[in-house]
Amino acid sequence: MIITFLRTILVYFFVIVVLRLMGKRQVGELESSELVVTIMISELAVMPIQDPQQPMASSLIGILMLLIIEVLLSFLTYKNKTARKIVYGTPSVFVENGKIKQKEMENQRFNINDLMEELRNNGVCDLSEVEYVIMETNGNVSVILNAQNRTVTPSDLSLEPAPVEMSYIIIDAGEVIKTNLKTLGFDDNWLSKTLGEKGFKRPSDIFYMSANRSGDIYIIPMLKKGEKA
Repeated sequence: MIITFLRTILVYFFVIVVLRLMGKRQVGELESSELVVTIMISELAVMPIQDPQQPMASSLIGILMLLIIEVLLSFLTYKNKTARKIVYGTPSVFVENGKIKQKEMENQRFNINDLMEELRNNGVCDLSEVEYVIMETNGNVSVILNAQNRTVTPSDLSLEPAPVEMSYIIIDAGEVIKTNLKTLGFDDNWLSKTLGEKGFKRPSDIFYMSANRSGDIYIIPMLKKGEKA
C-alpha cells in the first residue's frame, strides 16, 4: 500500500512536469499528434501504479521519450511548413463568402446539423449571417460573421478609444500580491491610503482587489461571519 502511494505521488508530479515542458497548448487545444502523446503518457503513467511488479524506470523512460519526440516534432513543424502540413493538416473551410462548400463538408463527414450546432455555440442563429466557417486543425470551429451582422467596432465609427489597460490582482483572499503591486508601480503606502479612502482598515478585510496603471480599482469585501454571499 505504501509503495503504491509513493509511486502515485511520484508519477503524478512527474507527469505534471512533462506536460508543463510540452507547453500550455498541450492542455488546452490538442492537435491529433498531441492527443496521441497525451493518451500514451496516461497509459504509461498508470502502469507502475496498477502493477507494483512493473519497474517504474521503464514507464518514466517511456514518458521521457514521448516528451523528447513531441518537443522535436513541435520544433520541426515550427520551422518547416511541409512538416506542419503533414503532421497537423490544414484547416477545412465549410462556408466561404457566404456559400456552403458541400464537398469539403462531405470529406470531413460534417453534416448540416453539425454546422448549425457550431453556429449556435457561437451565438449565431441563421446561416445567412455567416461569411466564413472554418474547422481549425485542432477540431475547433471558427465562425466569422458577414459585414451586415458583425459587431460594430470603434474604427467603423471613426472613433479613437483609449488604450485598453490590463488589471492586476492586488489582494487575493486577504493576501497582498506584492509582485503585481510592484508591476503597477505602486507600494504599500499607496495600498494603505487607497484602502483607507474606501473605508477598509487592512488587506484582510478584502476578498478581491484589482487595479490598473491608471489607479482604477475594483474591490470585493471579505464576507463577515454570519453574512451571506
